[in-house]
Amino acid sequence: MRKFNLNLSLSEILNSAGSSRDRERKEIIMEDLRLLFDHTEYGEAYEGMARHALDMTQLDRMILEDCNLVSGKVVAPHLNTKSYPFWLCPEYIAKRVDCSLREATNLVDCWSILDATQKMVERFISWIKARGIEKALPYFEKLATALAEVEAIDSEDATETDGPTYTAPDLYQYHTIGEYDDEDDNKPWIKCQPKWYQFLIRKVRNCNNLDSLASIGKEIYQKNLNRDQAGVFWTEYNLRKAKLERNIKLGPAAKAMIQRIAKANGNLASLGAWLYKVQQGKVKVANPPKKHEWTVIWKTYNQRKEVHAHV
Repeated sequence: MRKFNLNLSLSEILNSAGSSRDRERKEIIMEDLRLLFDHTEYGEAYEGMARHALDMTQLDRMILEDCNLVSGKVVAPHLNTKSYPFWLCPEYIAKRVDCSLREATNLVDCWSILDATQKMVERFISWIKARGIEKALPYFEKLATALAEVEAIDSEDATETDGPTYTAPDLYQYHTIGEYDDEDDNKPWIKCQPKWYQFLIRKVRNCNNLDSLASIGKEIYQKNLNRDQAGVFWTEYNLRKAKLERNIKLGPAAKAMIQRIAKANGNLASLGAWLYKVQQGKVKVANPPKKHEWTVIWKTYNQRKEVHAHV
């Protein structure tokens, strides 16, 4: 199998715009990138992919793990750095209504679904000041959820209207690596997909808890996604999951367990067995960790286990 081993740095591959004289070289690069996702010479299914990955250079494997093959092109997710107007910045909202940054971010997510204009946002802020953030969040979440459900009923036949002056930009976009086209820059891949699929991606990006996200992940198996759509969906899913896990607030018991894991050396295996018994209720502790706290605990444990494996 030919390896992706051209004399280019990763930044050159990902970001170079190139001129017409470089077109031929970039076509070669694109072909090599596509071959990274073709595991037929190494076997079937997961075993073939695993053998192929072992035979790759470090750069090849980074591209395989972080990118997706979509419509014959290799695309990578990137942060969408399009600027927000001041009136839809979480920092501005938090200051105006005297709430936490996390609560302000949730408000912005809801208002984006509602296609809120600047005038609407000012009215919302006045309403929140009068009634309080505790009532505002459930209210706007209910409105946004109801609108999202209505949009999903028959999006193909829905009456189209002119959009507002501004809608909050997506957190992530996708760009093609190894090949560049002005038309692709003007119209992102996600915008070329059916409306039901765009709604599905928005639903993942706006999901505010791990249980709801897990439900979306289970439902996806009932949908007829092609390989490209599935690849992008799971990338968005994992990005959102990682963000939600980072925002989990740990209680005293969970914090104490994580501290024990960090200090564990030769007794890591016995500590893991004890943690399992606590989670199953076989060993009683005061205020045991909640379901999502266990996600963080076991993630910390596995990371510590990997460190020990390389010592």
